[in-house]
Amino acid sequence: MKTAAEIVVIFKKFLDNRHTQADLDALVAYFDQAADYTTLRDLVYEELKRLDSEGVDQQEIKELLQDVDHKLANRLRRHRITRLYIRCAGAAAILIVTLSTGYYFYQPHPTAPPNTSIANEIKPGFNQATLTLADGTKVNLDSAKSGIQISDKDISYNDGTKIVAKTIVNSTMLTLSTPKGGQYQIILSDGTKVWLNAASTLKYPSRFSGDRREVILEGEGYFEVNNNPSIDGMQANRKSYLVNRKSTVPFIVKSKNQEITVLGTSFNVKAFADEKETKTTLVEGKVQVRSKNLKLKTYNVQLLAPMQQAVVNGDNLTISEIDINNELAWRQNKFSFEGKTFRQIMDEVARWYDLEVVYDGPVPEATFFGDAYRNKNLSIVLGLLQSAHIHYQVEPGHRLVIHNQNGKDKPIPKK
Repeated sequence: MKTAAEIVVIFKKFLDNRHTQADLDALVAYFDQAADYTTLRDLVYEELKRLDSEGVDQQEIKELLQDVDHKLANRLRRHRITRLYIRCAGAAAILIVTLSTGYYFYQPHPTAPPNTSIANEIKPGFNQATLTLADGTKVNLDSAKSGIQISDKDISYNDGTKIVAKTIVNSTMLTLSTPKGGQYQIILSDGTKVWLNAASTLKYPSRFSGDRREVILEGEGYFEVNNNPSIDGMQANRKSYLVNRKSTVPFIVKSKNQEITVLGTSFNVKAFADEKETKTTLVEGKVQVRSKNLKLKTYNVQLLAPMQQAVVNGDNLTISEIDINNELAWRQNKFSFEGKTFRQIMDEVARWYDLEVVYDGPVPEATFFGDAYRNKNLSIVLGLLQSAHIHYQVEPGHRLVIHNQNGKDKPIPKK
């Protein structure tokens, strides 16, 4: 691997468009393997200061940064798709794409963003969830733990610490819920792993029975389905179970307006009640998406291939090829802004920081690129709004008010 000094030389060649393919390979390799990205931060910061001192127009800087982002993205597409774009390009992109809205963080400002002190106090989300038992008992799960696991007899944290001491004799319905600002993982009785994003709910049996495994999701969850569930994880007689094992027992995910049939696969489902679209993104394996067309009184049925996404919107079911890295960014503790509207971005931010977002006037049409870390305080993310000249206020009670483009910051009466 190149040394930091050699990378400085290559980076400058890259900015001047004098680099070779070998230079580009070296950049990608260096920032993919480096323990930290201090060198890159310094390089980008130095270049921005130079451009600023030379009086280069901010639009030109934005175009330069977008060009760098584009080149890195093209290079990374030759790598395995499962290596998230934000790992290599994110090294550069965490600076480059944030700056593509204007390089707010890298130039002096006479005044601080509005309500900085309040925004600084709003922390990012963390591991928190509630487990609801069949009798209605609610258990607040330990935020120091990352997840829980369901066995044929009990419920415990992933480290083996028991949550429910009593033995579970029969299959009962359980519910795992994350609040705004929460996330949690669960290993179901069949070995399937599910990661829940903020403001999400998963309903599931303590043990699966019959010829199908069925769960219900509201919100967003990432699934790694076990294609060969153990007999202990299935409540059925041995003869029936052995027959089922000859052809994999289907795993069914029910969510808003759709039903997904799975045969050993990894996929993401986004099905929030307050969003029009329900999205299913396939990473590997095979899934069938089924939705109802109320007008025609028929069902839409589509098979998904890896790197495809199914979108259910009302009576319509559409399939498209996508960059799955954008959909799975949350699994890497990132926000991805690519291809999303301002409202979609703010909805994600609101769920993660437990915010109430209020629009005073039209929703801004600003476009953002790339990714941002989810483990930073709210003030860091709001720097993007400031850089795009979007007026906002952070009020007590986790209330974020977005003003219209021509409006001035002013208090808005509480609802």
